[in-house]
Amino acid sequence: MLLDNVVIKAQAPVVPNCTAAVPTNNFPGTTVVADGFECGNLGKWTVHTGGDGTATAQQSPVRTGLYSAGLVTTTNSLSLANMTHSIPAGSTDVYADGWFDISAIGPTGNDVPYFRFFTGSTRFADIYRYNSNGQLWLRVLNPTGTDTYTQLTAGSVSTNAWHRLQMHVAAHGAATTIEVWLDGAQVYSSAAVATSATSTSTVMMGSEHTPQPASINIDDTVIKAVP
Repeated sequence: MLLDNVVIKAQAPVVPNCTAAVPTNNFPGTTVVADGFECGNLGKWTVHTGGDGTATAQQSPVRTGLYSAGLVTTTNSLSLANMTHSIPAGSTDVYADGWFDISAIGPTGNDVPYFRFFTGSTRFADIYRYNSNGQLWLRVLNPTGTDTYTQLTAGSVSTNAWHRLQMHVAAHGAATTIEVWLDGAQVYSSAAVATSATSTSTVMMGSEHTPQPASINIDDTVIKAVP
């Protein structure tokens, strides 16, 4: 995870007495974070921005309620916007679940990220929308240090529409489990994925590097971990 000229904002104070309901799901584990962004801020997350990138709680578009999260980056060489959450040490399985509406994409050949899993500062598994054809792809860092790519959908994941992405990762080196769902349908499942990681320390949404132009709207996000 290479970052330069980046502003890092620690988790901001949540609106006092905010009692907004939070999203839930049926995945196992303990909830690490659940956020429908109805407190009107990104206070449950650590936010990173750079250049003209922005990360805000916004009132349009939203999937439910009054607020969603918006991550916007441009072709500016320093533009960056992402939000991360740490995972408790010792967790075996991590489940990430959220709704995404991609309203702008970058150049052909680039991608728009959904969930990215890190061990330390190293990204080892992520799913993204490939700009060239709109397909959903999985990328895994294997033990040799190179990436393995797997196409998850034949068709395009539409823009300007809400889609639910869910990803389960149990990092165990050469015997890693990864599962992916799109709009409730499982599109990938393997308990024999070879990765370089034996634990997950962070989950990210948004641009990992610069430039990675896109407008990503996020709502009703739940991350769980199994101790």
